[in-house]
Amino acid sequence: MPALARGLKKRRCSMSRDQAIVMRYDSPDEGGDSRDIVYLHGRGSTEREAGFALSLFGNANVRAYRGPIAQGGGFAWFLNAGTGTAVPQSLAHETAKIGNWIAADTGRRLPWLCGFSNGAAMAASLLLDRPRAYAGLIMIAGCFAIDDSAMPSFAIAGKPVLFCRGQFDTVIPAGKFEQAERYLKGRSGALTAFIEYEGGHELPLPIKSSIRTWLIECEGGARSSG
Repeated sequence: MPALARGLKKRRCSMSRDQAIVMRYDSPDEGGDSRDIVYLHGRGSTEREAGFALSLFGNANVRAYRGPIAQGGGFAWFLNAGTGTAVPQSLAHETAKIGNWIAADTGRRLPWLCGFSNGAAMAASLLLDRPRAYAGLIMIAGCFAIDDSAMPSFAIAGKPVLFCRGQFDTVIPAGKFEQAERYLKGRSGALTAFIEYEGGHELPLPIKSSIRTWLIECEGGARSSG
């Protein structure tokens, strides 16, 4: 079991109303000002992976779900047609199901989506499917698992998105990273920031302060505009 990040007081594993396995990390903030994060693990991993990512989010309540498809000793979010590309029917089916899991658990705050690798692709699919249901998106070492023709114009207009890519990541095809960057810079309409870090295909803990700063700036902007 991963160690808790400093400042988080409680960890519990439970099953949602829709039979989803979810690990919850509760913030100790008694004032109720902590953000809500939904974390989606990489292919072949489990919900416990979130324990290594907690320091990315600062003061947060984190829900880490288990992927619905058994794979490689762990779990995945959808069936792959190739590295970085989903079987379309599988992606559509699982996106709807996982979106319902999250909606059944969501409290008074819109949750931020964060995913690593395969989880980043699912998180991106969730945001495209129901943009009003989420505060924004953090993609770490992942891509959009769909073709260019399936990427809708301005579907996530105005949504904050942080795209994090390791300089030496050879797991995700370079073309898929480039596709994601083109879309996020252009016709997605998203308010996108990019972080390229020195590393490969792993959780980039060295950039944790950059992610926390980005979240704080996004939340500050949202309060100002509101």
